[in-house]
Amino acid sequence: MQEEAVSKRSKATRKGNSPNATLAELKTLLIGYGRQEIVTPLTHLGKTLKLGVLGALSIGIGLIFLTIAGLRLLQTEVSGVFDGNMSALPYAIVLVGLLVVLAGVFALRSQASRGDRS
Repeated sequence: MQEEAVSKRSKATRKGNSPNATLAELKTLLIGYGRQEIVTPLTHLGKTLKLGVLGALSIGIGLIFLTIAGLRLLQTEVSGVFDGNMSALPYAIVLVGLLVVLAGVFALRSQASRGDRS
């Protein structure tokens, strides 16, 4: 009976099914799976987030510059209209314009999240 166990063990060793070979194969399999299912999607997510953050910053900075330009336009080119008690009106007009733009962005965002794209 002991000879049968030895012969089975030697057959398994000859086929490469030794415990060390099995552990090495398992390690290789787990590393490959980890790269496929964890590392690669995180790499793609990082690239997407990087582009999204850069785009959001660019749009935000552009909106700030457009707001300042609109305010300066109202203050300089329409001189005489917003003098005295009306000097705060250009700020209110620009604020309302920003709120309209933000409302449009949120409306488009909620429409896109529902999947109602036309």
